[in-house]
Amino acid sequence: MTLPSRIEQSAAGHGLGGPDRPVTFVDGDAYDTTSWSELHVDARSMAAAMQARGVRVGHHVAILGPTSRALVTAIQATWMCGGCVVMLPLPLRMGSLEGFISQTRERMAAADVTMLLLDGQFSDFISREDGDPTFVTFDEVAPIDRSQRVPAEQFVAREIDADSLAVLQFTSGSTSEPKGVMLTHRQICANVDGAVIAAEVVAEDVVISWLPLYHDMGLI
Repeated sequence: MTLPSRIEQSAAGHGLGGPDRPVTFVDGDAYDTTSWSELHVDARSMAAAMQARGVRVGHHVAILGPTSRALVTAIQATWMCGGCVVMLPLPLRMGSLEGFISQTRERMAAADVTMLLLDGQFSDFISREDGDPTFVTFDEVAPIDRSQRVPAEQFVAREIDADSLAVLQFTSGSTSEPKGVMLTHRQICANVDGAVIAAEVVAEDVVISWLPLYHDMGLI
């Protein structure tokens, strides 16, 4: 009943569709297709790089970036390390950058974030200041040149409690100040199981989502 155990089982073929079941990330007219097993190898590699940078079980890791293969890998890698994922929303308009940066810092402080993992394209918009957590780009823990990545075999699996935090999800703040909602591994696994049963999901199904992963329904 932990997300890393579910990911491990899926990558090993113990689940719907097997380890070679494809997953495709769409960006405009571009498509990036991989398999769940390949994505898992990437996540183990990124997790090893994050462990080398000090991420430990129980640490809160904020993640900022558009929905992409790198973002999904970062989410999985955080769970593999035993960390809690704190998804940060993207700016709705480039003209509201000051408010976005201020809100991002407030959420990181409220969530007691240890590390901010971010897409490199946001490095020009938000730079680290005193009091901020460590800033690390996706490329730093998962270089595009795969020969420069930390080998997945260097990842060290840690024991994770099913009742430990997996996600700290902030409310939208449309009616009051955003509040952090705490979700454990056990709760998310039970929710996913319930959705699979209710929707009668089978291996032949093809699912498409347009929801951003900082949206709670998009993430879960």
